[in-house]
Amino acid sequence: MRRAELVEDIGGRIRAVAFVILMCLGAYPAFADDLATSFEQAVARAEAQEHGASTEDYFTNALLPFYAKAYAPVLQSCFATIQKPDDAPFSFVAALRADGRVQHVYRDRETNISRCLVDAVEKGVFPRPPVSPYYLHIEMKFTNDGSTPSESQQDAPPLVLASDQYSYTFGVPANWEFSFEQAQERGARLAFFPRGGNFTESSSVVYISEVDENCAPHCNTALSRAIAKTMREVRGESPAVQVASGSPVRIKGGGTSEVRILTGARDPRLDRAKDNEAVAFIAHNETIILVILTARDTKKWQQDYAAFQEIVSGHRFFTCSSPSLAVPCRK
Repeated sequence: MRRAELVEDIGGRIRAVAFVILMCLGAYPAFADDLATSFEQAVARAEAQEHGASTEDYFTNALLPFYAKAYAPVLQSCFATIQKPDDAPFSFVAALRADGRVQHVYRDRETNISRCLVDAVEKGVFPRPPVSPYYLHIEMKFTNDGSTPSESQQDAPPLVLASDQYSYTFGVPANWEFSFEQAQERGARLAFFPRGGNFTESSSVVYISEVDENCAPHCNTALSRAIAKTMREVRGESPAVQVASGSPVRIKGGGTSEVRILTGARDPRLDRAKDNEAVAFIAHNETIILVILTARDTKKWQQDYAAFQEIVSGHRFFTCSSPSLAVPCRK
């Protein structure tokens, strides 16, 4: 069977999640009135479809990338929004119609996380399969073994949630990882650092915060005021700091961010001055987001700044009115 593994840190609740997707695809010549009658039969048909030559390209280049991109954030959202999430393993099989919509879902067991995920899957529209019904077998297994996120984490970008208000995500540079737990311990939303490091000891850290401006729903118009206020606070802590404007970073999701480069400001992790810091300000109507790079090693500044730019440029922002939300706002 083919496997795709996504390992994530979800809101600090499960330190490492082995997200195992068993997708068994093939060319089983069944029709809509010949659906499997049980979970076991659906699994058997999915396994029979695995070796279908006509579905190889669909699996590799269409279905697997689509599922990883669309439903890894759903899983993150489920763990972030459900009280006492159940990390017991489960699996299900989705029978896809010819138009890519889900005709039926077969479950082996149900947990609060499986309900959240399957609810989103049932509403989804997948790439059109080459045969119908198309049996898609998904098996979910979760571990809490403290293992390090793998490179496939980039397929599942971190999702920051403000319950039923807005959510947002960022890019994850190659060889970097992220942590909600380490950031939240220090009052931040999210933290990034080179793989194998941590918030405290890594020489380079990027962390996410928000401006406490109480400006919603017109935070876009408060950006200049928020930048000035933030710089005043920095100078209050580090009177000798030097501030310069950096080139705006273009955001792939639309718009640009204002950037300030700071030299000689106090490192919030240590009681000492640091050499370089960069702050990106991203304004939305609902909030103003800060992306802050703290770097101790000036020799790696260009490399660290490139990672900072990649994080910022990968930003995407969602509200309850955004189209095609994977997990709708709960009223």
